[in-house]
Amino acid sequence: MGAWGTSLYSNDFAADLRSLISAVARLPYDGDRLAEIICSTERSASEDPSDEYHTIFWLVLADQFEKKGIASARVCAKAISIIYSESDTAVMASLGMKPAALRKREATLAELWDRISAAPTVSSPRATLKAPDPYVMDPGGVYSFPTLEDAAINPYMPKRLFDRSAWNPDGFGLMVPVERGRAFDFLAWYRMLVIEDALPTIPSLEKILSDFRWNLADPGTCSASHFKKIEIKKVSLVEIDPVKLEHTFPKRAPGTSQAVQGISIVNGMDLRRLIRLKGRPPFPRNQGPFQWPTMNGLGMIVK
Repeated sequence: MGAWGTSLYSNDFAADLRSLISAVARLPYDGDRLAEIICSTERSASEDPSDEYHTIFWLVLADQFEKKGIASARVCAKAISIIYSESDTAVMASLGMKPAALRKREATLAELWDRISAAPTVSSPRATLKAPDPYVMDPGGVYSFPTLEDAAINPYMPKRLFDRSAWNPDGFGLMVPVERGRAFDFLAWYRMLVIEDALPTIPSLEKILSDFRWNLADPGTCSASHFKKIEIKKVSLVEIDPVKLEHTFPKRAPGTSQAVQGISIVNGMDLRRLIRLKGRPPFPRNQGPFQWPTMNGLGMIVK
């Protein structure tokens, strides 16, 4: 990790954790439940005192909860214990922080102690999700998206930097959600099969079932806004056989982490990356945890 500075947010882990807390805070739960969710996402840092991020995890969590008006006696007590025991100071010293910097760090933690000790024991009102994320894609739906040089539209690109009228697609990608779910009953995620090559036209369902190689992408999110920006369109529907899916792609973790962190499915829609992986063998279905999550022909997992 390295001791980058005296601030709580002087390293990437703390900065990423702050973003994670902001995302989880949208859930309409009390402070203790939110803390459980964040701990489950960063299990080693939250539970293992020997993890070098352990003290930072609890200090950042306490700082962010106090600033957001989220009350949690557990988080407050844990942070105060870390400050009182000087365990964070010991970690920073072991990482090479100099005495002068350690004193500044201790002053920062003393200020945090004062704030969380005086924090209300009841959470303040905050903006939260009023309903679960709506699903925008159906399991077994065959969806197309336009591509240019094997890349889909980047939904994060602002309009001022992306002129759609000048973006002339030269092909199409295909993808099929084989699973979907909601993390903590609210945050929707999808697991997609993505075709390996862009196609000049949308093929027939017969070809989709028998031809082409497919890659199982990591789970990701897809909001209604991203669905529209990427120009995703449903072209057909098949019925996924859960037994065949498990046989072909075993040991699939749910998309909880991706849903909480808001990681989009667009990360698995870059066909240029898939083209670079050509030449590898399809996943050997008779083996254990897969190393090459690919298959030839969508018909392998369809009823």
